[in-house]
Amino acid sequence: MSKFHLHIVTPKGTYRDVDVDILNIRTTDGQMGILAHHMPLASGVEIAEMNYRIDKDKYEFAVGGGFVYVDGDNTVTLIVNDIESPEEIDLRRAEEAKARAEERLRSKNPEVDLQRAEIALKKAITRIHVKNNY
Repeated sequence: MSKFHLHIVTPKGTYRDVDVDILNIRTTDGQMGILAHHMPLASGVEIAEMNYRIDKDKYEFAVGGGFVYVDGDNTVTLIVNDIESPEEIDLRRAEEAKARAEERLRSKNPEVDLQRAEIALKKAITRIHVKNNY
């Protein structure tokens, strides 16, 4: 299988630079599998699980939203708000974040930013799922 270059960037800088066989990612246009020589593409990235394969090895991540750009030169740039591999995820912390977000959503407090709480809940659930399926 032909490989392409994947460049993952976060606000902290380069997270990974790696040659991969396929990138599976949920964009704002739906779930996508990106292979080498993919047509040019620019799309938003959802808060969701993401994985890529190198030969027979699969690498899983929790992604906190962002943007993906596929250029015409066999390079994919993934700009994400945050990204964690299963090894980087603190399960206890993710479960606590989930409980806090659920509590905020249940509260009738008009001061609670519901959209922010929903995003926090989605990120926590994604992180828990990635960690538990590792």
